[in-house]
Amino acid sequence: MLNTQEHIDLVAQFERDVGPGRLDKEPKETWSRCRIYQDGRVNEQFLVYRFGYAYGKAIGRGEATNG
Repeated sequence: MLNTQEHIDLVAQFERDVGPGRLDKEPKETWSRCRIYQDGRVNEQFLVYRFGYAYGKAIGRGEATNG
């Protein structure tokens, strides 16, 4: 998902949702190690955001379980 339009769109939506702040990104080569943003707190927020997005997609496909 990292090098897809879906991921690029998710990053853009996150930045719109999170509002102003330090949104400097790491080089794309580090994204595969879950390092998207230079600010560690923003990066953690994005990882949670991305997890929620993926979970929502799984629910929509009927793949999510309770537990």
